[in-house]
Amino acid sequence: MRKRKWLAILTVLILVFCMTACGKKQTVPDPVDGSGSQQQGPDQTSPSGGGSAIPAQEDEGVLVVVFSATGTTRGVAEKIADLTGADLAEIVPAQPYTEADLKYSDKNSRATKEQNDPDVRPAISNDIKLDGYRTIYLGYPIWFGQAPRIMSTFVESHDFSGKNVIPFCTSGSSDIGSSDDTLAEQAKGGNWLEGKRFPGSVSQEEIESWIIETGGMIVDSTLHMMIDKTGVEVDWESNAAVDALKKISRKEPLVIKMSMYGGFEQVGQIGQQLPADDKRVTAQPGDIMLYSGDQMVVFYGTNTWEYTKLGKIRDMNSTQLAERLARGDVTVTIVCGGK
Repeated sequence: MRKRKWLAILTVLILVFCMTACGKKQTVPDPVDGSGSQQQGPDQTSPSGGGSAIPAQEDEGVLVVVFSATGTTRGVAEKIADLTGADLAEIVPAQPYTEADLKYSDKNSRATKEQNDPDVRPAISNDIKLDGYRTIYLGYPIWFGQAPRIMSTFVESHDFSGKNVIPFCTSGSSDIGSSDDTLAEQAKGGNWLEGKRFPGSVSQEEIESWIIETGGMIVDSTLHMMIDKTGVEVDWESNAAVDALKKISRKEPLVIKMSMYGGFEQVGQIGQQLPADDKRVTAQPGDIMLYSGDQMVVFYGTNTWEYTKLGKIRDMNSTQLAERLARGDVTVTIVCGGK
């Protein structure tokens, strides 16, 4: 159960081919979180973890498990799940923590008493199944330098044999310390990777870098496009509008109902405004353009106007494009991640 940092580079090459990204999440109901911020007592912030991985076999799923008394750690967990396509489950205490319970300056508060007694095991009201998952991201806040005792309840009641466990934590200032080691020692089996602490304000970009760095999961940010039910190959531009498309379609497919217009294009509403950098250009067959910041245009003819270019269909010539796009309205679907 000890961490083996030096194996990360070798084993991630195996794990890369066994994971998928940008899928749907299934969540367990939220606990009744307390509000209020903490500083150096029960700290709330964002998580991280990573290390060397067991090659995947029949169980290849990814699950993010999180305990979050105020919602801060859950926010980080959601970002990890969004980026990796993992399922998300929240540890729900049988007795929810109130703001008073989390008052670190009160020696009689619930959290203070629990953290001062290493044998306390707060009850959990929900049952989280680990079957079918090869990689578990395990998140929690740091309370008085350690994981909340409810995390001990969780790890001691599950068998992690044959699974990669990547701890992450949140706090206002405290590091992850020995909290990940302690949980690894309490757990039944598992390949526990090195954990990491993040502030609650951590950006999605920072988390994405960490995920890729640790090798716990590969983030697939590839955009895929279908016209009706047929996939097309697209050379996407590198700009803010395309980045926004990735963000929109990461959680669920972006479906755009297109209509023929002018005898040279199909155009449809995206449903929200994207960052535009319009330039006057002559669009060619296969060009995919952003018009007016909130409409996607796919060309099978030519037109000169002000657009922001999104990409170009590369596997269809002008004749094929006309056959596909000039015979009636179509539906364009954009998906971020695995096809």
